[in-house]
Amino acid sequence: MKIVIPLLFCLTLSLYAQTTDSLIIKSTNLTLSYNSSLIYPGARFGFEFPVTNIEIKKKKSNGEKVVINEKFITAQLGWYHHPYFHDNFYFTGGWTTRRIKPSGFFSQFSPEIGYSRTFLGGTTYTVEEYNEVNITKWAGYNYLLLSLGVGLGYDFEKIKDKPFAVFSKFNLLMMYPYNSTFYLRPTIELGIIYKPKSFLNHTINSKIKTK
Repeated sequence: MKIVIPLLFCLTLSLYAQTTDSLIIKSTNLTLSYNSSLIYPGARFGFEFPVTNIEIKKKKSNGEKVVINEKFITAQLGWYHHPYFHDNFYFTGGWTTRRIKPSGFFSQFSPEIGYSRTFLGGTTYTVEEYNEVNITKWAGYNYLLLSLGVGLGYDFEKIKDKPFAVFSKFNLLMMYPYNSTFYLRPTIELGIIYKPKSFLNHTINSKIKTK
């Protein structure tokens, strides 16, 4: 009896939940944002390559509610300028999950990994043999970079059939090695996601779940 009841419960759920799989062609998104490290200005540009698209349809007394879960592989090039400290250029690849509500508002989470190259803001000198002092051009450091980002936004395509979305996002950059440990740097993005009809199109798996 203890085994039969859970089996009956799972069977009941399966009767009320249906999943339809299909293949669809999706375009790659373009992103552009103002990228601020605290009060220091910067910019970020990137690509979002769609991987999966899941529509979850829930029947309500006042109609049907549709929540969309999207997943992307991302490639981003970022920069910010910290006066008298450094300019930081960094390239990352990552994974973004985005949950879009029926209202058009969405939340997203983005873990990324990449490479950071800083260029020191002030004049840098090196002491050579025989105590010769020379100016070092393009002085800076190389880092392994990890990033975790969370954000909110609004998708105009879902509600008003416009090919773009706007978003704000908080990122925490972790660069290694920095004095044998991590260097932490928060950044805030304010940007736009452009969704062209045809740009680097490819086929992805699309699911529709009805509950």
